[in-house]
Amino acid sequence: MPPPPRRRSETPRPPAAPDLPRRDQLDTPRSDLEPDGLWDGVLATAADGPDPVDGPAHLGGMEIRESVLEGLRLSGARADDLRLTDVEVRDCDLSGLMADGATLTRVRFVGCRLTGLVLSAARLHDVSFEDCHADLINFRMARLQRIRLAGTRCRHADLLDSRVADLSTEGADLHGANFEQARLTVADLRGADVENIRGASALRGAVISAEQVLSVGLALIGETGIRVI
Repeated sequence: MPPPPRRRSETPRPPAAPDLPRRDQLDTPRSDLEPDGLWDGVLATAADGPDPVDGPAHLGGMEIRESVLEGLRLSGARADDLRLTDVEVRDCDLSGLMADGATLTRVRFVGCRLTGLVLSAARLHDVSFEDCHADLINFRMARLQRIRLAGTRCRHADLLDSRVADLSTEGADLHGANFEQARLTVADLRGADVENIRGASALRGAVISAEQVLSVGLALIGETGIRVI
C-alpha cells in the first residue's frame, strides 16, 4: 500500500534571510532611484534618495538586488512593479509609498515607518517586518508566503482577498485588521493583538493562544450577525 499522505506541519516556516554581500563589498549607488532603474550591490543612505523638495518620487519598475537601504525617505513615492531581491531595509520612511504589483523576495524591514504602504496585488516571499510602524498597510489581493511580523504595529492592516501561507506573529499589533475573503494557510497568531478584526472566519486553522479566544470569538459573533441580548 502507498504511504499515507504527509500532513503539513502546523508550524509556519520562517522566512529565509536576505542573501547579502559583506558590508565592505557594497558600493554607493551610481545612479538615482528612477523608473526602470537598477541598484545592484549597493549601500544606500538618505543622501542617495530623492530630494523631498521635489515632491513624491516616481520609481515605477525600479529593481534593487543584494543591497542595504538605510534611512531613505520615500514617503508618498510611486513605485508600481517595484522589485526587491535580497534587500535589507533599515530605518527608512516608506509611509504612503504606492507599490502596487511589487515583487519582494528575501527582504527584511527593520525599524521602518510603513504607515499606509500600499502593496496591493504584490507578491512577497520570505519577508520579515521587525519593529516597524505599519498601520493601514495595504495587502489587498496580495500573495504572501513565509511572512514574519515581529514587534510590528499593523493596526487596520488590509488583507482583503489576500493569500497568506506561513505567517508568524511575535508581539505584532493587528488591531482592527481586515481579513475578509483572505485565505490563510499555516498561520501562528499567538502573541498578536487581534481585537476588532474583520473577516475572522478567514482565520480557520490558525493557531491562537487562550488569551486571544475572547477577541477572536467576539469577531466571529459579529461577523455571523449573532446578537447577544
